[in-house]
Amino acid sequence: MGFFRRHRGNSSRRIQRDFVLLIAASMLCVPAEAVAQTTSTAPGFYIEAEGQRVFGASDFEAGFVPESLFLLEGPKAELDEGNGWGGALTLGHVWSNGWSAAMRYRRLEADSKGGRYDPGIMTFAPSVTLIPGGFPLGILEATTEVDSKTSFVDLEVGKDFTVAGGRVQLFGGVTYASIERDVAIRSDGCGCVPFALLMQNDFHGAGPKIGFRGGVPLNSAFSLVGGGSVAALFGTSKFASRLDDPLFPPNSFKDSSDRTVAALDAHGGLAIGVGIGTLTLGYRIDAVLGALDTDQRVSALVASTGYPKIGDRHDDFVEHGPFARFSLPISAGND
Repeated sequence: MGFFRRHRGNSSRRIQRDFVLLIAASMLCVPAEAVAQTTSTAPGFYIEAEGQRVFGASDFEAGFVPESLFLLEGPKAELDEGNGWGGALTLGHVWSNGWSAAMRYRRLEADSKGGRYDPGIMTFAPSVTLIPGGFPLGILEATTEVDSKTSFVDLEVGKDFTVAGGRVQLFGGVTYASIERDVAIRSDGCGCVPFALLMQNDFHGAGPKIGFRGGVPLNSAFSLVGGGSVAALFGTSKFASRLDDPLFPPNSFKDSSDRTVAALDAHGGLAIGVGIGTLTLGYRIDAVLGALDTDQRVSALVASTGYPKIGDRHDDFVEHGPFARFSLPISAGND
């Protein structure tokens, strides 16, 4: 029986395009004629607290959807992290000579439950060792669940520059990223013993980071702000799968690889002076390109029949959404 896979769009190009558009928008908020710093420039310590609505946009391939029970051909089934919430906490210090340092922790959590495919999804189960290389797995009236937890830790050193009465900050530092994503494709209507294909896609890595942030003042209280950064992360990507079925032994498939990936982020918004602090309302995108392994390892034997490859060894991770951030000086100094 023959199978085919429809043309797959290049998600990396789409992500890079969207990131470039947001970077360009944020750069429009930082013209050379007048740039305003987004945080307090008074010497001393400051703290920032941020909340974010998270929308997943990774669009990784989890299988393909048969057009009927007897004609196993159809479009690919793409999933993402779903929606959730995130936040960040930053502790920084500004010196009177324009230098600053900051440590930031960012956490993003999202999930997607209840996705339904009828008549079902065709996947591949590489974890069953009773059959060499695994076997194609059709899950009738399937439901999907995705759960992701992501953390970023940043250590930054920056320098403020005054340009025509305004300011822009260039910064560099080190970033650590941890992405942990769990995927379940469960049977929902076959009338048989319930089972599921469970997969884990993880990445952990760290590396150098550079970026900028700044803004253009509209008046004494409001400023358009923006910024972005790029980091090179050196880390490890892991893939694991397991068929959760009482009729089969609980064998698992695991693989990992070392890799170097690009981590990008960009944001733009409106900063509002509130007392001695600053409230910023804006939109952010975070992307780690090629970090996750979602390849279900379709065996050469099964692939020789025309069965399509499912997943990618170098899938992108993308989340975005609106945020609100409040920056407050917590001490003043004369250094």
